Amino acid sequence: MSGSVVLPAEFSDILKHTCIAIRSAGRLRVVSHYDADGIAAAAVMSGALIREDRQFHLTMAKGFDEALVTMLAKEGNDTVVFLDMGSGQIESLEKLEGTVIALDHHKPVRKSKKVLQANPHFHDMDGMNEACASTLTLLLAVTLDPSNWSLAPIALAGAVGDRQHMGGMKGLNRQILDEASDKKYVESQKSLNLKGSTVLKSISESVDPYFVGLSGRPDNVAAFLESMNVNADTPLGSLDEFYRRKLTSMLSLRLMGQGCRPETVEELVTEVLWIPLMDLSAADLADLLNACGRQDHESLGVAMSLGNREALEEARALSSEYNRKLMENLMKIESNGAEQKDHVQYFDVEDAPMAGAECGLAMQYILDQSKPTLALSVVGKKLKVSGRGTKHLVSKGLDLAAAMKRAAEGVRGNGGGHAVASGATVPVGKKDAFIGAMDDIVGKQLR
Repeated sequence: MSGSVVLPAEFSDILKHTCIAIRSAGRLRVVSHYDADGIAAAAVMSGALIREDRQFHLTMAKGFDEALVTMLAKEGNDTVVFLDMGSGQIESLEKLEGTVIALDHHKPVRKSKKVLQANPHFHDMDGMNEACASTLTLLLAVTLDPSNWSLAPIALAGAVGDRQHMGGMKGLNRQILDEASDKKYVESQKSLNLKGSTVLKSISESVDPYFVGLSGRPDNVAAFLESMNVNADTPLGSLDEFYRRKLTSMLSLRLMGQGCRPETVEELVTEVLWIPLMDLSAADLADLLNACGRQDHESLGVAMSLGNREALEEARALSSEYNRKLMENLMKIESNGAEQKDHVQYFDVEDAPMAGAECGLAMQYILDQSKPTLALSVVGKKLKVSGRGTKHLVSKGLDLAAAMKRAAEGVRGNGGGHAVASGATVPVGKKDAFIGAMDDIVGKQLR
């Protein structure tokens, strides 16, 4: 592999064997998840395959189910590459003919003689914090061709979208960031983690971080700024050092007052990764990818990432609408709270694709930090569940992936993911049984 990224020998061998399988495939299929990390992974893979002059068929999937496996089984593919999924569904992947590859950072079920898995968990790496699907895909891309380092900013945006930048990039992500910085594909600097043309807009339109009592409320923000003698119309970047420090301190106090964990407060000033060729930050790109994925425009996210300017403008319009909906829904959660069980809390979501984002932000900024949060949405005859915890709860024993899997399977559903963030699909009539099981399992984990 070109560059300074150091991998265990076995991991490097898996990537090399994956390259051979891709190059030798007559019919090549790529399937990726629809969130920011999954779209970024798909964009990196697409960019690498285009450079290889390979024909391929890409599908973005909302989740993994037997219908997807059945569809793929009928296609007669030589090689199928799964991105951001697969390691948790290894038995289903083993049913497919041809070469099957999974580039996944979720907790694997087991190794497989049939499926080639590039998963950090098999190499003593943390797939929750140190590597995501898009950064794993970049490692494959630069193994194919070192020129693919130009795709590193997309991969880093995927890591930001998966919130792996919290507390600073680590592990493989850090190695990739360092190499991308050396090659001038990204520029890194510490900055206030806010966006917007003015100080007033940067706070009132902020969903991440979400400020209780301020986000979505321009009048409240204006009064807040006036109390500090800060001109609301001043561009954020034009604030002098005194007022920037004062604003940072006051906003930190707001976050502490609404019960945020210390690591969340610390992220108010964060490492901003600027992408010169795209004239935006990795966080901006992650937001655009999220908006595309959550509003069924995943292909737009791939095209935008690969440099299509028209797609970028369309994505910006989508993002504006997405953030408007997200703000509206977070304000409802702030007003209504969540249903409380002994060990978990939950709320209903009307728009299923937004459930994960709402659940994560509500957990981090609004709801009770001592209980993991579940967001529930009905899709047909299925109940989709997104679950989020905190790293603090994980340190006390929380494993949402294990809890979701066990609770879902108990009602003939399926679930899995990470210890801190996981999902499940269960029959819609089993809502109460599932929540009861989750409450019991989480309670035992956190004893």
